[in-house]
Amino acid sequence: MRVALALNPTSGKGRSDGYRAVLREVLGKYPVDMMWLPTGSREETFLAMREASAEADALIIVGGDGFIHNAVNAVGDSGVPVGIVAAGSGNDIAREFGLPIHCVHDSVHQIAACLMTGRHRDVDVMEISWEGGSERALAIVSVGIDADVNLRTNRMSWPKGNTRYLRALPGAIGGYQPFGARVTMDGHTAEGDMTLLSVANTRYFGGGFCISPGALPDDGLLDVVLTRGLRMPEIVGLLGRLVVYRHLADPRVHLYRTNEIRIEQGPGATLPVLMADGEEICRAPATVRILPKALRLAI
Repeated sequence: MRVALALNPTSGKGRSDGYRAVLREVLGKYPVDMMWLPTGSREETFLAMREASAEADALIIVGGDGFIHNAVNAVGDSGVPVGIVAAGSGNDIAREFGLPIHCVHDSVHQIAACLMTGRHRDVDVMEISWEGGSERALAIVSVGIDADVNLRTNRMSWPKGNTRYLRALPGAIGGYQPFGARVTMDGHTAEGDMTLLSVANTRYFGGGFCISPGALPDDGLLDVVLTRGLRMPEIVGLLGRLVVYRHLADPRVHLYRTNEIRIEQGPGATLPVLMADGEEICRAPATVRILPKALRLAI
């Protein structure tokens, strides 16, 4: 069995060399041939993973949600099983699937056992399309204040880990105005002021916030969590409910399930950049649709 391995050199606070040693040690116990992929820019890594998906029997990636996002797009429809070694800051995708976090030794043994026995899980992915192109995502597409916080977090170099989300929050709230949005689902269109709009294939975002507790990554549906335009005191109260997973009981929060949603700019403040799996994607208008069982995970 040929296994391609890709490590994000920025993951684990620069511990990628140590991760490489653990991968070599653990996989050496199994009948596999290791293909070490070069890592450089996001585009260079994407191309290396895409080429490997045509040659290897499996791909193991070491990194966070952004690196996983890149791999999801690289493997495309190849059907190559992907093993995840979670070594990022948020690790929301690993959290969704109950994978070890920052435990490289355990992660690699678990992945190897899956590959040796042929065990895998086929899961849905989301396809985001806009005038300039398209891209896939595995976890959450954010469009409202959640996207603004995510974008601000990505532009911060400190502090490390999830605390960057907390540092980014005051800036997003301080400059907040309700966003103007127009959404279309199942042939129905509505527009108005909006604060939060998350399109969820999985449950978690922002380093552990459970935005949609009922989301399933293999049900062929998107969970759309939407709030109307809220005033500042209402946002603070809603954040408190979000922390304890009680936000969906709030009458101002609406949950819809669909297989496709169209998001456009409506009257009001400009929508933030769409974010997916923590990565900057595009500006509205954009369409998000589900691709059932499009990704094979070695879990």
